[in-house]
Amino acid sequence: MRNILATSAASRRFAGISLSALALTASLLGSTLWGAWATHKIVTLERREVVTVQLSQIMGDFVEAEARAGRPPEAMKARVETYLKAVEASVAKLGKQGRTVLVAEAVVAGTVPDLTGEVRADVARRMGALAHASR
Repeated sequence: MRNILATSAASRRFAGISLSALALTASLLGSTLWGAWATHKIVTLERREVVTVQLSQIMGDFVEAEARAGRPPEAMKARVETYLKAVEASVAKLGKQGRTVLVAEAVVAGTVPDLTGEVRADVARRMGALAHASR
């Protein structure tokens, strides 16, 4: 009489390799791939450049210029909202370029490049493009 509950040696193999060897190989391969990915991410973080931007100066200069312009409050409000969006987009662009942006007023010490001029020029370009698009 044949025992149908007993497992045969052939059912514990896949393409001639035991299932435990296949599981171990898959685990080692997964660990190696994860290690390579994690190392790549860590090296990328180490290469990020830390920069500062003097946002209060940029915003203060803009608000002062707007106050002198004598525009109606509705127009001034719309320009301030547009300006804030342009500043946000400019700082986000720096982040996408692999830079960590700090507000200059919050930096106590250290030699960190200041990109206030670059942000100011980018915001002016964005505001000019919006002015031409609205005409």
